[in-house]
Amino acid sequence: MTKTSVRIGNFEIDDAELIQEPPGARILSIPCKSDPDLCMQLDAWDPETSVPALLNGEHSVLYRTHYDSHTDAWIMRFA
Repeated sequence: MTKTSVRIGNFEIDDAELIQEPPGARILSIPCKSDPDLCMQLDAWDPETSVPALLNGEHSVLYRTHYDSHTDAWIMRFA
């Protein structure tokens, strides 16, 4: 896992984690402690809703996959 910065709308998260397992996969974990308001917003979004984001200054599109209650984080996949 690699710590990374992500910006979704007005929300900026500095401790998101980029997961590349299995090899070639790109998954982003956004801890809810970083911004509870963003987590509430993600909870309301549909899994098919595309989420434009800046990941380390690079434009990306994310989709919500699930909430991980063990780590208290939203797991997002890249388009």
